[in-house]
Amino acid sequence: MNEPTATQIGLLQHTLGINEHRREPYRNHFVASPGHHDMKDLVQLEAAGLMTRGHRPGFLPGDSIVFYTTEAGRVLAITSLPDLHVLTKAQSRYEHYRDVSECYDSFAAFLGISETSYEERDNTGWPEFKRVREYRMYRGGRWDSYSSDLKGDWALTKKEAKASYKAALKARQERERAALRAYA
Repeated sequence: MNEPTATQIGLLQHTLGINEHRREPYRNHFVASPGHHDMKDLVQLEAAGLMTRGHRPGFLPGDSIVFYTTEAGRVLAITSLPDLHVLTKAQSRYEHYRDVSECYDSFAAFLGISETSYEERDNTGWPEFKRVREYRMYRGGRWDSYSSDLKGDWALTKKEAKASYKAALKARQERERAALRAYA
């Protein structure tokens, strides 16, 4: 066998339960049956001495095959892990986010950006007792606007709420610029 492909190294890493962020193996098994889409690569890894077939527990179907990495396969899988948080020039930040997306709620959270959200409320006007839906846009609060670092005014439409939020954001930026000018 020639050098293992990236897919085959990925199978070795999956078998051990390791990746860029979990570098310590916590398992060593890969269960497949004839016709499995990875079977060709598993057989090639076995032929290269990087995997071996082993004991099949009784709870698995009779045609299941359990593959285990050998010591050589384990060493190859671990040494092939990429450096932590080092991006190649060809890999964009979004591609890196896709690799680690289970660790973040969103791409904005991955980038460290506070997301904006809309808050809704039903406002009962006095004295007409008409229910009116109102919206407010805010940034930063985890579940609601109370812990938010920036919020707009209540408005009757989301478009108006967004305009109010943008005005509040612009005013805040102007205050920050003025404070920087005064400090300098």
